[in-house]
Amino acid sequence: MTDRKSLILGCASTGAKFTPGNHRATGDVLLDQISAGATIKNSPLSLIAEAEALYGMGCRYYHYHARNPKTHEQSTSNEIYQQISRSLQQRCNEMLISFGASRNGPEVRESIRRFGEWERISQSSIPLHLGGAHFVTAQAAVELQLMCEVERQYGDLSPDFIGSEGFSGIVAEYQPSDRLTETSLETYSTRNGADYGRTSPLIQFEVYRNTIQARQRLGLFHEVEWVQFPRSYALTRYAVEHPQIRLGGSGQLNITLLFGFSPRLPFPKSYAEFKQVVDAARTLEYDLADPGVKKRHVTVSVGAAVLPEQADDHVALLDVGSRREQKACALRRLAAYAAQPGSGVDVFRFGMEDTPYAVDTHDGPGGRLRLAGNLELAEMVLDELAANGARIETDHDVIFERMGLNWVKQNLFFEQRQRPLGQPVELWEERELQSV
Repeated sequence: MTDRKSLILGCASTGAKFTPGNHRATGDVLLDQISAGATIKNSPLSLIAEAEALYGMGCRYYHYHARNPKTHEQSTSNEIYQQISRSLQQRCNEMLISFGASRNGPEVRESIRRFGEWERISQSSIPLHLGGAHFVTAQAAVELQLMCEVERQYGDLSPDFIGSEGFSGIVAEYQPSDRLTETSLETYSTRNGADYGRTSPLIQFEVYRNTIQARQRLGLFHEVEWVQFPRSYALTRYAVEHPQIRLGGSGQLNITLLFGFSPRLPFPKSYAEFKQVVDAARTLEYDLADPGVKKRHVTVSVGAAVLPEQADDHVALLDVGSRREQKACALRRLAAYAAQPGSGVDVFRFGMEDTPYAVDTHDGPGGRLRLAGNLELAEMVLDELAANGARIETDHDVIFERMGLNWVKQNLFFEQRQRPLGQPVELWEERELQSV
């Protein structure tokens, strides 16, 4: 059993994209139900009940975006985040908790208008024992505005250039501008899902820097999402190398790859395309100036972020695994890729944030779209992983070691309680990567 590929099972239980306010009715009843989030749970009681059921199925990573239980829209309310986190810590005490940050929608935009851009990610500064999360996805889609400006100044960034010493010059030279613009990023989305309001690269730089500093002060962990390749790759490399940010400076970084989220990170047509992106993420373990010395432990999560109207386009024959040449939907195809022994994946993510539907394949072309919930998606993923010989890791100690979290667990949890408001914890500079 120990020689088999193991994966941590993760659920993205809610999200920012599929809400009533982010969807314009099309007249297609099924598509409108999915896109408006008809099967997404919003009340804390129903979410926790579902999380407990997922925990019983082996889920040990829970990613959550706060939603107003009355309107079902995205919310910046830290009280909602804290309520979910406290309940999870009490009832599923070995669950790794992750808060989302790529928040938009009418209620989020109003909060940002009133209180500033920090509202988008203010949940990153909540201590874990006061209802915070192990992870917060610091690299929300809007931060990619930085790399859009870099491209305008320096030209398109290729993966090879981002991984070369030449990129160090951009890190040193580039100064984010304070020019305010309406930000709508190139992503596959519902009507308002790509609208992030009026902001500037300088504001985003400051928010990113302050987010990482808040995580450092709390002794908590680092996580980013990739939604546009190679822009996301470039921004992560920039944040790792920049002296005022130092993403991963704790010695740990989890990178979530959301395949299908945008034209720049399309759903892979083959296992080889999938591996190209995973392998790029793994290179972040090393600094450009010192490529032979491992500086941080990078783990990789993968998710299939495919809009329901595009689901049929990604039903295809598997090119790897025990079900090779069999037809499968995007979620099953990604699970098969992650289950391969050399995939480089640590966490497999499914859920309502990414694909709030199921696809049944049949003898003809394409597949049949239908409503589904997190529990059914979990069953589909478990079936595909098992068919490809992968097992689900549920041992808490093994998970903490694998995710690069043990040093923090052993040395900083007491410090968090001594500094409940997030005063500095000055232990990171002496960090040695003994466990990686």
